[in-house]
Amino acid sequence: MQAETVTSPALPQFSAERRYPRFFLSTPLTTRKSRSPRSRVRRGITLDISAGGLSAVLCGPPPVGERVSVRLNLADTALEARAIVRHSNPSRTGFEFVNLSRSSQRVIENCIRRSLLDPWPKTTEFQVV
Repeated sequence: MQAETVTSPALPQFSAERRYPRFFLSTPLTTRKSRSPRSRVRRGITLDISAGGLSAVLCGPPPVGERVSVRLNLADTALEARAIVRHSNPSRTGFEFVNLSRSSQRVIENCIRRSLLDPWPKTTEFQVV
């Protein structure tokens, strides 16, 4: 498999098996089956995010291929995005964003930029006595 290099003016250059680099993100989220306002809401917590999607641990992972609406807060901004479940098991669910609006793309890019400026885990200086 050949790796593809993706460049974006807002994100750093990245070359690997994945299309976009992932960044650590731990924030609550909810998912709901798209176009079903009365469908079951699944709650969970994100593990990482990229310009193309995110992964999370959910209570009751959805089936692969299901189209969902994902809701979370990024940098004090509510984000709701449509996504497809690309990977799903009890320990992790992977989502690919679908038709992400430009404003949602900017929110994600700003969140990633902030994570680059303020890396996790933070390095701490220790003094041994």
